[in-house]
Amino acid sequence: MILELKDLSKAYKKKTVLAPLNLHINKGDCIVLCGGNGAGKSTMIKMLTGVERPTTGNVLFHSKQLKPFAYMPDQMIFPSELTPYEILDYYRRFLNKNKESIKWVLEKTGLWNERNQKAGGFSKGMSQRLNLAQCLLAETEIYILDEPTDGLDPYWVIQLKKIIKELKEENKTIIVSSHIMRDAMEIADKLIILFNGKLKFYGTLDQLYKEFRCASLEEVFLSIHESEHKSG
Repeated sequence: MILELKDLSKAYKKKTVLAPLNLHINKGDCIVLCGGNGAGKSTMIKMLTGVERPTTGNVLFHSKQLKPFAYMPDQMIFPSELTPYEILDYYRRFLNKNKESIKWVLEKTGLWNERNQKAGGFSKGMSQRLNLAQCLLAETEIYILDEPTDGLDPYWVIQLKKIIKELKEENKTIIVSSHIMRDAMEIADKLIILFNGKLKFYGTLDQLYKEFRCASLEEVFLSIHESEHKSG
């Protein structure tokens, strides 16, 4: 186990946006966090990364590294007047990495040829790849990616999946928030399904289909939606 959530919850005033969670995440697993709008995915990610403090509970990292995780937020606004190389050089100094690491992540994300262009002229997809580059630069044990495919064209969605698989081969732990079910099925070792701030499932795809007696992830979501609608 590398990550533990103990009674983790979040409420704003009287509204609970994430009911208490108790989860163990094992080293080397790729966990895909699924759910629709308002399910609690972003709230959970923000508490995992320390962007927001939980109302109750704790996030425990069982790691020897001082900075055990790298974070790719759903949107990253970079200084428009700086180039990718300059931006990553700043991160590189903060992380105490060498300059060769900048070239490695820019090549990995297809931005090496654009390294001296100003980020203000980047498309959404290019900015998202720069966002991925700053995350990969950390070279740590846990990678937390919030809607990483947003803005990427089909080619770079495929490349992102390859990068995730490479990280898994290095025994890294990856937590990916995604509303695209096909992505979840292709990369997940385990799924976390949230609905209206409540944990509905945590386990493998095989366990999911067996528990809900469904043959696809789409059918599972329809089943959960219908069940919640009836009980509500």
